[in-house]
Amino acid sequence: MSSPKPDHAPPPAWGSVPMLPVVGALIAGILVSDAVGYGLARPWLVAAGVTGALVLGGLYFRSASRWPAIATTCLLLLLVFLLGGWRTQSSYPPAREDFFLAGLEADDLLAGEIMAIRPGEKTLRAEITLTALLGADSLHRPATGKLLLYLPPSQKAATLVAGDRLVFAGTPTELRPPLNPGVFDLRAYWKRQGVYHQLFLREDGDWRRVGTSATGIRATAEEWRRTWFKTFQDHLTGDRLAVAAALVLGKRDLISEEVKSAYTDTGAIHVLAVSGLHVGIVYLLLYTLLARVLRLNRTRGGRTLVAALSVVAVWTFALVSGLSPSVQRAALMFSVLALGGILRRKTYIFNTLSIAAFGMLWLNPATFFQVGFQLSFTAIIGIVLFTSYLTRLVYFGSRLLRSAWSAMAASTGAQLGTLPLSLYNFQQFPLYFLLSGTVVILSAFAGMFLGILHGLVAGLGGPTLMAELTGWLLGTVIGLQNAFIFFFGNLPGGLLKVPWFDGVAAGLLAVSIGGLAAWLRWKGRLWPVVTFLPLLVLGGWVGWSHNARQLERQSARIIVYHISRSSLMDYTQGTAAYAFGTAPTEEELPWSAGPQREQWGYQPRLTLSLLPAADTTLEAGAALQFPCLQLGGTRWLILDGEEVAPKTCDLAPTHVLVTRNFRPAAFPGLPPSASPPTVVVDGSNAFYRLEEWRAWAATAGYPLHLTADSGAYLFPQ
Repeated sequence: MSSPKPDHAPPPAWGSVPMLPVVGALIAGILVSDAVGYGLARPWLVAAGVTGALVLGGLYFRSASRWPAIATTCLLLLLVFLLGGWRTQSSYPPAREDFFLAGLEADDLLAGEIMAIRPGEKTLRAEITLTALLGADSLHRPATGKLLLYLPPSQKAATLVAGDRLVFAGTPTELRPPLNPGVFDLRAYWKRQGVYHQLFLREDGDWRRVGTSATGIRATAEEWRRTWFKTFQDHLTGDRLAVAAALVLGKRDLISEEVKSAYTDTGAIHVLAVSGLHVGIVYLLLYTLLARVLRLNRTRGGRTLVAALSVVAVWTFALVSGLSPSVQRAALMFSVLALGGILRRKTYIFNTLSIAAFGMLWLNPATFFQVGFQLSFTAIIGIVLFTSYLTRLVYFGSRLLRSAWSAMAASTGAQLGTLPLSLYNFQQFPLYFLLSGTVVILSAFAGMFLGILHGLVAGLGGPTLMAELTGWLLGTVIGLQNAFIFFFGNLPGGLLKVPWFDGVAAGLLAVSIGGLAAWLRWKGRLWPVVTFLPLLVLGGWVGWSHNARQLERQSARIIVYHISRSSLMDYTQGTAAYAFGTAPTEEELPWSAGPQREQWGYQPRLTLSLLPAADTTLEAGAALQFPCLQLGGTRWLILDGEEVAPKTCDLAPTHVLVTRNFRPAAFPGLPPSASPPTVVVDGSNAFYRLEEWRAWAATAGYPLHLTADSGAYLFPQ
């Protein structure tokens, strides 16, 4: 009598997923290489060469013994690790000999091609891939690198499209780090895209278009994208047009802040960025048509045709939608799945993911540090690990209910997979994700199908009755999706914010979720420990961090923010919080005081002018009697450039706040003190004044803090 079949599958053999440890070694090499710094490509390559020779020796002198085989495998993984480090070093743009900045001379012109362009209210931003430097002798010197080119809005600039080639004059500058605490680090974001410099042009005469790469694959894809978008414009307007363009084409520049905020707060923002979900829908729609409806996969030739058409469709969509990292990953993954369909080979999803990851990381190791890349992979991993188990928890007799429950299970799996990264990067979590995520997945299927159908009907047939029908259906689906999102967004308590969530907490939560997946899949006594022990440690870590933050809040904290042409200070002590200066607008908050206030959990009770009409005394040791401001144990002297004659305080100040272009030549004499005060020059001062203050501080011997250079001033530091 045969033994009963276990109700759980054993862990897969490593032979089923050989690429998993390989891609792990590659990622380890990328991380170590990035941590030790750049400019070390040769040592990594030499070490890889030596290790490669040892691997070849181990393969040539094979042994029947187990340990030599294990040693050779370890050497092979070490080789991949070293190659990952070398590839990271060699692909670092500024380290290349032909990097544009290395050969840029004073009167050179720069030549490059527009890869992407985004219009704005004040400037038009173009992502440029540089190709050459043009000297005064008109000689072309090949150059590489990327930069962000900001152009003034004009009729001339409005005609630019991706693929245009430009020649322009100017001196690029390095991207700057954020100047206020907690704000989004644009420099780090663009650094991971291979962009390190920017250039602002003031006049249309500083640049000219010299041609276009209209015959390239990318240019053709961009033209298809514009034509496809035009079919949407003929039938959709407002938020429906913006969301449809983002959902189907990856065109996000039309989305309003209100719509973006609603999708973010409900955990559905991923649907507005073309990703693996969208590529999967395209693959599934075409596969269903070819294999399920037309039944072309019954023969070897039919399977080859289905796979070839699927791969072509997936990569065509990837190109038209902008070829983002998540789309590249998904296109690679579905290409491997299609190949498995031809050979009728069982493809393990983790092996498929590993192949996709290896290909992307080898081409561009910096891709690993992009949040979109990380989220797309962890979402798929979460779906694979949890969806099957969750689907079997509840059985519905209705096919429609089963489909809805499967969508909810997939949404839950994706949220579990991305939870540590989401909390770490965005520090918030949508509590209604189960409902909003299900609605979005179902509507995304309908929206993608109708968007593709409408593009074909309207693009090929022009303005017909059928195009009117598909356009109306697409607008209706998108309108209902938006209505659902705003409904969930307006429900009370829909968003959990966790500003204290750091890397340690994210790591502990990731281990716990991994243990839960292993427990559900393989049972065993070890996995509950792996699941719950990190949660207990996480709880202790959160409690300790919260208590430390509360103790820190009891002491006085002062922040002088950097806001262009404006002044703003925050003062907190215990539960009291006050602001001094000009209150930032809603548009300015995310780049000024908003992140810091949210992280520390306070909102100012009042925002007081630094030049009040009357003296003001507040609680928590705050008092304002212009030009003197007392905050806790500090005394501030305010020097305002629009005051006719500067005044001083009776007591020696510990700090001096310089606002609105006050000149150092008018610096008043101060009461004697044991140490000179720190002079803080904020963003309300023009850039041409900063050099004057640098020279004055060097002569007078005063500590100087320029928020335009060093960012916001924090006390205590």
